[in-house]
Amino acid sequence: MWKRDRPRPARDPRAAIPGLGVGVQVYVVEHEPPVGTDWPDEPTGVIIAPGERGLREVSLPTDGFTTWVVAFSEPQSRRDGSGPYEKAVIPSALLVAADPVAEG
Repeated sequence: MWKRDRPRPARDPRAAIPGLGVGVQVYVVEHEPPVGTDWPDEPTGVIIAPGERGLREVSLPTDGFTTWVVAFSEPQSRRDGSGPYEKAVIPSALLVAADPVAEG
């Protein structure tokens, strides 16, 4: 698991989401304001597959409906108490790609 050390940038949910795809490490942000289906504490994971949309839409994420299947680094529960889940389908608007780790 990794830890973010800088604040999360403001995001326009209508904008294209660059940097997301299978194999990308991500963390899951909460809705503003928080809702019962949120993943509290911004869990981390890896995108393992496109979500419920067709491949054409996933390869060009220009809307707020593109989703990804994320495998969590450890099982997670939702704010409403459901879970634990090892993976989940999550909208791209709630995913932020983790910064690459410098080799050295």
